[in-house]
Amino acid sequence: MDTATPGGNRPAQARTVSGQMAQFAASLRHDDLPADVRDRARLVLLDALGCGLAGSTTEELRLIREAVRAAAGAGDTLLWGTPDRAPLPLAALANGAAVHAREMDDFEGCLHSGSVIIPAAFGTAVRAGASGRELLTAIVVGYDIARRALEGSGGNRPLKDKGWHSTSVCGGFGAAAAVARLLRLDAERTQWALGYAGSNAGGTWAFIPDGAMSKRVHPGFAAQSGVVSAYLAASRVTGPTCIFESDWGGFFPTYAGDKAEPEKATAGLGSDFRIRIVGFKPYAACRGNHGSIDAILELRREANILPETVTRVVVRGSRTHVKQLGKQDVQTMLDAQFSLPYSIAVALATGGAMLDQYTPEALRRPEILALARRVEVVHDEQVTTGEQPFVDVHLTDGRVLTRRVLIPRGDRRNPLSEDELRAKFRSNASLVLGGAQAARLEEAVARVSALDNVGELAALLAPPAGRAR
Repeated sequence: MDTATPGGNRPAQARTVSGQMAQFAASLRHDDLPADVRDRARLVLLDALGCGLAGSTTEELRLIREAVRAAAGAGDTLLWGTPDRAPLPLAALANGAAVHAREMDDFEGCLHSGSVIIPAAFGTAVRAGASGRELLTAIVVGYDIARRALEGSGGNRPLKDKGWHSTSVCGGFGAAAAVARLLRLDAERTQWALGYAGSNAGGTWAFIPDGAMSKRVHPGFAAQSGVVSAYLAASRVTGPTCIFESDWGGFFPTYAGDKAEPEKATAGLGSDFRIRIVGFKPYAACRGNHGSIDAILELRREANILPETVTRVVVRGSRTHVKQLGKQDVQTMLDAQFSLPYSIAVALATGGAMLDQYTPEALRRPEILALARRVEVVHDEQVTTGEQPFVDVHLTDGRVLTRRVLIPRGDRRNPLSEDELRAKFRSNASLVLGGAQAARLEEAVARVSALDNVGELAALLAPPAGRAR
């Protein structure tokens, strides 16, 4: 990739938020990364690939791949979990949707950074013949920039209150930065790429009422936008250099209004790596359900409660819990993944909330649906947005058992072990690859920093010849 740039980066541009981000992205090297940051990058890669393989088996992804083929035909970038290929931008879209499809992807980045950054960066790295060290560096860059775009907006709340889906509107910045890093763009052209990502940011919460599949596509759109943004910049198609702070059309004023905190977007840039705060999901449901699932599983284990001894369950949470997670009548996979009543019912009845509980077949079980109708989500003034709810389990003997899990499993403060993450990966990946190939992919990711070309990983993401989907 030709990186020569006429004129260089002008000082006024370098002082903007995107200018500082671009300088960071263009100059970071693998050797600059602390050991824990390198390890975190490897783990988010492993988790995203596993989630993408599991997601590739859904009906939603079959339809998305069909749309991609109809729109663009064949290409050079693998659609994970299949033998098929598509042009890089649309492959990033499909693979991003696959990572997000099962609601198992990582959290606390731009909400779900892995479903945006990994497909864009991985596809570009394979095309560019990048090494494992280059891929890991790009992943760190992408996670950092995507999260900083969110923090500069004042966090998730201001965006969500306006109806914006943070994964989609902030993720494109990270994808653009990661791809620019892999294309070895200088700071000026990386800044243009960020400008394009902000110019194309979108995605709203309108999917909630009818459980629409668009939620799956949002990370894919952001990944696609990041790829196209970086390639436009690589070809010297100039982009805005004040994309975040411009009074007229800047990302922060337009998307977050007076709630924006632009200084947070660059605080600690280059030393405080945001990938450190990322968590990993132990359950196949919206993260907002996890504290309640933990509470039910703890009570089930400690008090030996059975579904038939439960008269009702009351979840006392914030207004967001009621608005976003209170649906009892689930019709689609997304409905179920965003339903506290359904998630509590499956946890109480089966002792788990993994992939097998969130399938079209599982959604039709009358005993689970009947139990979900005995779960109510109500507003409690004690619980503010972002806090975990109280769970009250009312039993036939008159007892009421209450539990509140303040930090659910998977959070960086209550983390899954690497062994647990590897087990999650094997469970996800083996759905498509079978046990033997999933194990080979797992070990290849474990030594990714030693790979001269990450194409070795890509070759393991297609199912073995003759294996039925």
